[in-house]
Amino acid sequence: MGTFFENKSVVVIGASGVLGAELSRNLLAQGANVHVVVRTPENLDSEFSALPSAHAEIENREALARALDELGGNFDGLINAAGVVAFGSLADVPNEVVSKLFAVNAQGTVNVLSLASTHVKEGGFVASLTGVAADVDVLGMSAYCASKAAAKKAMSIGARELRSRKITVLDIRAPHTETGLVNRALYGEAPKMPQGLTPQQVSARILQALENGEKDLPADAFSA
Repeated sequence: MGTFFENKSVVVIGASGVLGAELSRNLLAQGANVHVVVRTPENLDSEFSALPSAHAEIENREALARALDELGGNFDGLINAAGVVAFGSLADVPNEVVSKLFAVNAQGTVNVLSLASTHVKEGGFVASLTGVAADVDVLGMSAYCASKAAAKKAMSIGARELRSRKITVLDIRAPHTETGLVNRALYGEAPKMPQGLTPQQVSARILQALENGEKDLPADAFSA
């Protein structure tokens, strides 16, 4: 008996990251036809070298549209696993870093939702990892949380706009996950955090949610 994802064409944006790679791996294992969009092609794991791939920066809508067209242009689903982080108070985080946070995390999400209307088949799905930061106020993560809150609002509105095409929009606000992203911050040092979930746990829950047609995946939905 086939899986929900068998023979479905799915694009993973940010597949060179730890969570994007895990999602790609799990989708392949479930029979999906996986395509990947990456910012830095040389960072894509060699295990995905045979997959259809394209380069784009998510904050550039025209470039992202070209990448999706290059990969075929019409898919059963898009999963956005791209994102950046920075730490520090609002007074400390430099203006250019704040701009980058909003460009990638917020504007990038808007771009994915915008292109879903023309690049996702009717009845398909679009999912994006806004993260738990969209729901919390954490000192030392102010600008990052703000960029994620903007992404969350875009997901909420996008879900309503895409309803007429029967496209399911899944907002993924997973708790802290051990992807190593905190060690690749654009600025500052991460505050002390509790042990996070594994990428395997988060990926499995995301795919379960997509299979079940869920539309909201807050942090408490990842509880064992």
